[in-house]
Amino acid sequence: MSADMVPAPGDALAQQLLGSLQTRWETHARTRRVIGVAGESGSGKSVTADRLAHACRAAGVQTMVLNQDNYFVRPPRTNHEYREQDLAHVGPHEVNLALLSEHIAAFRARANGVIAPLVDYPGNRFVTQTLNFADAELLIVEGTYVLMLEALDARVFMAATHEETYAQRVARNRAAAELSPFVTTVLGIEHRLIAPQRAVADYIVDAQFRLTCA
Repeated sequence: MSADMVPAPGDALAQQLLGSLQTRWETHARTRRVIGVAGESGSGKSVTADRLAHACRAAGVQTMVLNQDNYFVRPPRTNHEYREQDLAHVGPHEVNLALLSEHIAAFRARANGVIAPLVDYPGNRFVTQTLNFADAELLIVEGTYVLMLEALDARVFMAATHEETYAQRVARNRAAAELSPFVTTVLGIEHRLIAPQRAVADYIVDAQFRLTCA
């Protein structure tokens, strides 16, 4: 098998999810649906959202993805500095979930020309992007706290904890920042805040990307 034919991480999971969702929704009238994918840092939520979107597009479903990273109140380095000043800054209040909800509503309404934030990591700032929801049939929203949003038709929870994904974070060369005592503390706080979302999930994905229905 050539390199360009090797399945990307999460492809098998994406196909399982797509099949289950198609079966689940085949008797329901709504055609424009929203899927939330949540989990801890390194749990695979971004990969899962990306590969599910790829599988949906391959199946002929026009799909868009919204990333929670673009909806933080403060840009990345500034947000980290605020956390260093006071760990009480860690939590869902770091994210503009209200704006994310507005953009889900814009998707439902087939809105065009929606101005949305886009994080510029090197510049430690947010710029803007224009979203066109007119032709999209499916919206995937991914991030640590997105299962707290109400307007979701399906909820996927990545159950791998920050401790289980230690090796992956090292492999991604994030060890210097993520494995410091301070960041380990932050990850522990996030774990306590993120884990309860499992209770509202329709699908659970474990650290080996195995899917179960909740």
